[in-house]
Amino acid sequence: MTREFTIVFQPYGRRVSASKDTNLLEAARSAGITLRSVCGGKGGCGKCKIIVQKGSVQFNYDPKEKLLTDEELKEGYVLACLTFPMSDCEVFIPPETRLEGQKIQMEAKVPKVIPEPAVKKVFVKPTQLADKAGNQLEKLLYFVGVESFPEHVQEKLKAMPECCPEGATLIIRRYGGEVEVLGLEEGNTTNRLFGLAVDIGTTKIVAYLVDLTTGEILGYESGYNKQLMYGEDVVSRIGYTMEKEEGTKKIQKAAVDTINELISKLTSKYQVRKEEIVDVCVAGNTVMTYLFAGKDASPLLDPGAKVPGHPLFLEAKDVELEVHEAARVYCLPCVSRFFGGDAIGDILASGMHKSPKISLLVDIGTNVEAVLGCESWFVTTTAAAGPAFEGWGIRFGTRAIEGAIDHVKIDPVTLKAEYRVIGNVKPKGICGSGLIDLLSEMFRNGIVDSLGKINTELKTPYIRQGIDGYEYVVVPAEKTAIGKDIVITEKDIANLIDSKAAACSAIGVLLKKMRLSVYDIEQVFICGAFGNYLDLNSAIAIGLIPELPNARITYLGNGSVAGAYLTLVSVKYRYEAEEIARLTTYFDLLKDPDFMDEYTAAYFLPGKKDLFPTWWEASRKIKRS
Repeated sequence: MTREFTIVFQPYGRRVSASKDTNLLEAARSAGITLRSVCGGKGGCGKCKIIVQKGSVQFNYDPKEKLLTDEELKEGYVLACLTFPMSDCEVFIPPETRLEGQKIQMEAKVPKVIPEPAVKKVFVKPTQLADKAGNQLEKLLYFVGVESFPEHVQEKLKAMPECCPEGATLIIRRYGGEVEVLGLEEGNTTNRLFGLAVDIGTTKIVAYLVDLTTGEILGYESGYNKQLMYGEDVVSRIGYTMEKEEGTKKIQKAAVDTINELISKLTSKYQVRKEEIVDVCVAGNTVMTYLFAGKDASPLLDPGAKVPGHPLFLEAKDVELEVHEAARVYCLPCVSRFFGGDAIGDILASGMHKSPKISLLVDIGTNVEAVLGCESWFVTTTAAAGPAFEGWGIRFGTRAIEGAIDHVKIDPVTLKAEYRVIGNVKPKGICGSGLIDLLSEMFRNGIVDSLGKINTELKTPYIRQGIDGYEYVVVPAEKTAIGKDIVITEKDIANLIDSKAAACSAIGVLLKKMRLSVYDIEQVFICGAFGNYLDLNSAIAIGLIPELPNARITYLGNGSVAGAYLTLVSVKYRYEAEEIARLTTYFDLLKDPDFMDEYTAAYFLPGKKDLFPTWWEASRKIKRS
């Protein structure tokens, strides 16, 4: 029998038993603790840092990987995914490894809509069924528009004068030419009809509780997607489903458990019974949609994978959602392996599918999704720009959690950084919006050149030689929550430029395909949590987004959940979503001959001259010494 050791995780004080064959990342998961793990526990990202304070462990680490600094190794840092207990242990999880307090974008710019939900209620008076010969039941069938009632409903209706003396309410679903009776409730409950709109993000899940009779959003809740414990990126999660027995089921359950927790919070807060939620609409990227539906997502790893551009319908009880037993889940259609229902939701929320103006929609997250088009056509593409902006490959990079620096300004005289921290606490890292601000400020102030190289000629204490080459000190150790200088290195800057180049080249490819210039774009829609906190001037300064001189900028917030809401409240929006999917042409950058030209040109700050007509010239005049 394999011996079990007791592992104590601090500062939470949680205990869990684990064998010598279980790494400490898995042990933390079993204790209900989610650690940063971009690579999903494969030893590739170096983010699951912990400190073993008591006990002995086996740390299977190759120093050549340089995932930990010499200083961290001396302080006793190990990587949880590569560490196995050899005795009872006490482990401390440092602030930079904890995944908590993240800024989650729940709000969205939602257009007004006249409610026309797929599920409605019809009140039946007792007198409508007083005829025992059964004629009234036939009239009711005609009135409701169905061919027959389920047997249990039919029996209740026949006995209604006795069992429901005040009448009863039928719950009816009409969609796609089908009409179904979902159930019957005693009395007149026509004013109690609720639905759930859900955005299943890679990192977070957001849920709106909606009154389907009025279209009012009663409230919203959000939480970390429990799938995070299987990896922060979609490839790691697909890998888990392929490597582990019942991996797909576990991944699906993680998302469903998260949604059920949000349902419990919402129904408790707004005095709604779970069984009163009769319809659910879900938006997510293609991988998230597949994993939530319990579908095999491994084919999506194939560049040639074909994705049917139609919505998925699921029975809520089959995926174990805690709502009405006959409720159905509508998943917004996905266009390609990287362009999913969340992007369709963005388009719905923007209204660009109803406008003759040429519009650009950009959703910056783990991937950058770009849509160019108007009422009659859409061209789209995606770029893997997110890893660096999510903190992967950046020494002090982190998600937008409490303690993350999210905005930066540099004094042009002293070259000292001034910053803002989420939660107004001591900083422990820099999140995506902070990294973009920081690189922008360094470029504007001559600290880095157009290739991202630090100017060592400047006389300032904030520039120094580090283990990864030259680096700029953002926050000195005594002012941080981690007891270390927070710096940005030339290696970090190279990773940021790589990510921004991928994003900008995606937009550049679409403009080139349609033979359009930056002057032709009339509307720009910025979506997603990252985009909502993004300083657009900083994004343009580093070349993440092109200059668009004639465009009106609109921030949509969480367009994915807005799209789910629209399809929940009105079946017309479901048909629109499906029409958008049919009208959309997707360009796979991995196969596109224009991509490498655009990417190479974007590997400079800010980028191609024709994408930055005024800033390109101005940036060449910045003093570098």
